[in-house]
Amino acid sequence: MTFYYPVGVAGDLAAVVDDMTDEFNEKHDNITVQPVYSGDYDDTMQRVQTAVMGGDPPDLAVVEISEAHSLIEMDATIPLTEFIEEEEEDFLDPYYDAFLANGNLYGEQWTMPFQRSTPVFYYNKDHFAEKSEELEAEGLDPNRAPETWDELVEYAEVLTTEDRWGLIIPGGWNDWIFEAFAYQNDAQLLDDEGSEAYFTDENVLEAAEFWYDLAHEYEVMPDEVRTWAGSPTDFVGEASSMLYNSTGALPPIFDGADFEVGVDFMPRNETYGAAVGGGDFHVFQDIPEENQEAAWEFIKFMTSPENAADWSVESGYVAVREDAYEVPEMVEHVEENPARAVARDQLEYAHPKMGAVGYQQIREVTTDYLDELMEGNISPEEAMETIQMEVEGVLR
Repeated sequence: MTFYYPVGVAGDLAAVVDDMTDEFNEKHDNITVQPVYSGDYDDTMQRVQTAVMGGDPPDLAVVEISEAHSLIEMDATIPLTEFIEEEEEDFLDPYYDAFLANGNLYGEQWTMPFQRSTPVFYYNKDHFAEKSEELEAEGLDPNRAPETWDELVEYAEVLTTEDRWGLIIPGGWNDWIFEAFAYQNDAQLLDDEGSEAYFTDENVLEAAEFWYDLAHEYEVMPDEVRTWAGSPTDFVGEASSMLYNSTGALPPIFDGADFEVGVDFMPRNETYGAAVGGGDFHVFQDIPEENQEAAWEFIKFMTSPENAADWSVESGYVAVREDAYEVPEMVEHVEENPARAVARDQLEYAHPKMGAVGYQQIREVTTDYLDELMEGNISPEEAMETIQMEVEGVLR
């Protein structure tokens, strides 16, 4: 079987996937899985689409979760419901509902979660200690992260100096971060069916105005957009005191930082909120039935409690099932690294990531105009109106 997979975060995770696949192959004399690293999430989706349209799909692939609508529309994948129903009745119970939701469409479970995450909030505890007197003078606690949008501004203003920014919200996947800000303000960007857009909603516009103000009114973050992959390096290099990024950035940040790193929930406005992210397993339609059955065996192996725990430890992604956190290796790891539990605990406030047919176009439009907004080339109102108009065109 051919298995396409992306690596969406920094680190040598391709080697980890290869090792896990080798272990599966050694345990199954009649199945050989050939892992094919296929780039980042966008590269992988394009490669999958090309293979499907060329009549030579992979047997299974991990694809970014928002793309499920498009693959179903292409008639490219099969629902996994029948395989699930052949397992024990409580088979799905250990998996986090927030991670199953993006693949639960049209009355079927089409995907199974694998490399899953939420954005989290990173902060430099040494910078907080350095500015402790000023923070305390503002009524802020230098021993904790900001809890609200208002506090985020107050902390960032104190922490911004001639040599560093108080905060970085990176580009690249800023649609994912912006979706979290919408949820934090009691709003959402697309409906659950991926058929209606809400970018001009009053609460969404308020979030866009807040982003604009962080860069251009409060001047606490760069007005030149930083890359998603490069922003952890910026943070480790102390170019900023606070950072929004994926839980998948935990390993490179903790491995590279010469300071004490803090990790917490993203600050709230009306509520805490996050959109889950990452990639899910898909099994493809135009392959032999025995390959589909073998693909299901591979999915079960890769998402077993032990492998979910091992993958989480190695990658920084959230383990996709609760019982993975009972595996001794994981128990010890979380005790030694409490930051690894933050994204898991934030799932209480998490929502399925927005998705729709043609999501790649929607994401490109959204990220482009959010970049323009952050760089001050367009007003929040114009940015949201333009995104709304273009996303409606994609949905139609």
